[in-house]
Amino acid sequence: MLITGTTFNGANVIALPCDVVPRVTAPSSIEWDDHEAVSASVSPFDASTQTYDWMQSWWEGQVSFPPMDRWSHDAWKAFLRACRGPLNVFMLGDPKAKRPKGAAAFKAGTPVVNGSGQTGYTLSTRGWTASIKSMLQFHDYIQIGNRLYSVMDVVDVASDGTATLPIWPPLRDLPADGAAIITHNCRGMFRLVNNSGNKDSVNVGNYGLSGFAIREAI
Repeated sequence: MLITGTTFNGANVIALPCDVVPRVTAPSSIEWDDHEAVSASVSPFDASTQTYDWMQSWWEGQVSFPPMDRWSHDAWKAFLRACRGPLNVFMLGDPKAKRPKGAAAFKAGTPVVNGSGQTGYTLSTRGWTASIKSMLQFHDYIQIGNRLYSVMDVVDVASDGTATLPIWPPLRDLPADGAAIITHNCRGMFRLVNNSGNKDSVNVGNYGLSGFAIREAI
């Protein structure tokens, strides 16, 4: 049930237990740790700094759980073992941000990618409800395919339903023209960081997991 039968870049996609097993406790929080591929060289003579932007960023984080019963505990242990460290992958989103703060929460329209071959930290889109201010707000999420993005500024929609989104991290996989943009319950593809260290505890009447570290699957 946890092994979905689908793959991503050759890795098995593992379902979250809280999505497919009844009564399983969901993660309570994710402590995000954004990573940038930017190098810097500081002069030892005048402290001036030269930087180089490799135009790459990625998600990392630490997933945490509340105390749980044995049913949930055992389901999550099975999930972690099915992941086999960083070998396999899973879809995960921010449990505290399942809907946008902007107008997209109620009247997004049918947004899609506007033009093929896009790269970098901006995304041209169309299909939004026309002439809407603050359609998306700072750090609202969007999802395209298997990829999770954060919106970096307030986004207004033009009279023709188009909008340019400043996003983080940069676009993955060259999204196709017309690819659907998801604004609710957004998720991205992740894998475990470590082969070990995902500890669990069993106490009288209470079970717990130390949580686990994740990294975007690129």
